[in-house]
Amino acid sequence: MAALFLLAYYLDQNLNAFLPALHSARILIQLALAATVIAILRNVVGIKAFGTFAPVILAFSMLFTGLVVGLLLFGAIILVIILTRGAIHGQRIQQSHRAAIMVLMVALVATLLTAYASRLGRPEIAFVLLFPVVITSWVADQFLMRVSKVGWGAPTKALLWTLLLVAVAYMVITQAWLVDLVITEPMSWPLLVLLNWSLGTRVKMRLSDRLRFWPLRRIEDVLLQGGVSATVLTITQRNRKYVDRYNPPAVMGSLNKARAKALLMAEGIPVPENYALISTKQGMDEAVEVFLRTPTFVVKPASGYGGEGILVVHGRQGKLFTTSQGLLRLDDLVSHLRSVLEGDFNFEKGDEVLIEALLTPHEFVKPLAPKGVPDVRILCLLGYPVMAMLRLPTIESQGKANLHLGAVGVGVELATGTVRYGTWKGEIVSRHPDTGARLTGFEVPFWEQILEIASEAQRISGLGFAGVDIVLDAHSGPLVLEVNRRPGLEIQKANGVGLLPRLQAIEALPQRQGSAQVRVLKAMELDRVGWVPTSGRRAPESEDAETAPEAPVPTVSPAGGSRR
Repeated sequence: MAALFLLAYYLDQNLNAFLPALHSARILIQLALAATVIAILRNVVGIKAFGTFAPVILAFSMLFTGLVVGLLLFGAIILVIILTRGAIHGQRIQQSHRAAIMVLMVALVATLLTAYASRLGRPEIAFVLLFPVVITSWVADQFLMRVSKVGWGAPTKALLWTLLLVAVAYMVITQAWLVDLVITEPMSWPLLVLLNWSLGTRVKMRLSDRLRFWPLRRIEDVLLQGGVSATVLTITQRNRKYVDRYNPPAVMGSLNKARAKALLMAEGIPVPENYALISTKQGMDEAVEVFLRTPTFVVKPASGYGGEGILVVHGRQGKLFTTSQGLLRLDDLVSHLRSVLEGDFNFEKGDEVLIEALLTPHEFVKPLAPKGVPDVRILCLLGYPVMAMLRLPTIESQGKANLHLGAVGVGVELATGTVRYGTWKGEIVSRHPDTGARLTGFEVPFWEQILEIASEAQRISGLGFAGVDIVLDAHSGPLVLEVNRRPGLEIQKANGVGLLPRLQAIEALPQRQGSAQVRVLKAMELDRVGWVPTSGRRAPESEDAETAPEAPVPTVSPAGGSRR
C-alpha cells in the first residue's frame, strides 16, 4: 500500500507530463469507479444479481445507445433467449451447444435490428451489435436455469436487481466530473484501493443479512437476551473465519460426493449402497446394466449442489422408468448421464456420476413429509457438532430437502434431539405446510448416534468446518448423504439462535481430543449450559484445523445401536 501511495504521489507531482496518458486511460478509470460501486452494493448491501461485474460491462455497452434504449435492447435479447430456450426445452442439448444456439439467435436478431435501424429513424439501435452478446446470453441462460429449478419469483428479483445495477453503473461512468476528478487527482487511486480493502475485510454483516436474520432478534430477546448482530454467523464471517481458516484449499477443490463417499466408506462410516461410479463415457455400458437390472436407484452428479442433476428412479412401467422427472425411456437416462459427465451441473468442468440405492425414509418422518427423503443437517466444527436441523421436503420443493426450494427447516436441540420449532420460507411455523403434521415436541431417534456419525464424517473428510447431511433409512438406520464444504446459514433461523457463540465455545476448548462419543458428549454438555466456553482463552489463530487424534469410528446396525 505504501508503494501505491508513493506511485500516486509521483504522478501527482508530475501531472502535466502524464495527463495526456491519463485521459487516454479514461475507460479504465470509469471501470474502476463502477466496479467499486457495484462491489459495495453486492458485498455491503447484499444485492443478489447475475454475475459479479457483468452489470458494469453491460453498462459500458449502453454508452452508445443510451440507458433507456440499452435496457430495452437488453430486454429484447432476454426475450429472444427465453423463446429459444422454450423451443428447445426437453431436447437434452448439451449446455455448451445450447449456449451456442442462443448466441446465434441473438446475433440474428441483432442483425435484423441493425438492418431496420435506419428505417425506424433510430440509428442508435444499430449499436446493438456492440452489446456483449455472450455475457447477455449467459445472464439470460442463468435466469432461465434458476426459473426451471425454483420458479419465477427469486430469479425474476435477481434479474431486476441486475438491471438496477446496470443503471447504477451507467450513472457512475457517465459522471464526467467524477471521472475527471479521479484522473486529475492521482492520490485518490490508493484511497479507492484502501476503501475496497477496508470494506472487503471489515464488513461482518451485510444489510441484507440483517433483514434476513431479523426474526432471530425477536427470538433471542426471549431466549438469549442478545442482539442478532453479536450472535449470527453471516456469509462473510463464515467464509473468512471458518471456511478459509479450517478447510484446506486442496480439500475444498477435490472433495466432491464421490471422493467424500470413498473416504467415509474406507473408515466404516455408514453411507448409501453404491451401485456404480461412472467417470467416463466408456462407463455407459456399466450404467445401462445397472439401469436394467435394478428396479430403483438414484443418479447423482458427484460435484452437483442444491439437488441439481439428481434423478430418482422409483420403478418401471414396461420399458419406461418412473422417475422424479416423469416417465422416461432408457435413452433419456443415458442422455441425462451424458449431460452430467459433460458438466451441465458443474459449470461445464466435467463430472462423475454416482448411482446409488434409493433410500426408504424411517417411520418417524413419514407423517411429516408427503414426498421425498427428509434428512438431518449437522453443522460441525473441529470434530464437534454445534447445531442441527431436520429438513423436511414439501410439494413446493419437489421432494428435495432444500430450504431455498421450499422445504421446511426444523431446529433440533443438540443436547436432547428434541424438535423445538420450524421455519418455512422465512417464517416460523409449528406445522408442516402440506400435511398439517405438528413439527414440535418429538425427539429424533438415534440422536446421539447421528451426532457421532456426523462429527466423524466431518473429521474424516479433511474439512475442519462442514455441514453433514444424514438420512434415516428404514432398513439401515443413519446414513451419511453428503459432507458440505460451505454449509448454508438458514440452520440459524430453523433453530432461532445464532451460530457464533457455539463456534467460539468450541474454539475456546483447552483440549479438543477424544473419541467421537467423548466429543459429542462435550457438545451436548455445552448445549445444556448455553454454550458458555469452559476456558477463558481462545484457540490460537495458528492452530491446525484438526487436532483430535484418530478416534474409533461408530458403525450402525439396522436396529440402530452403536457398536465399536
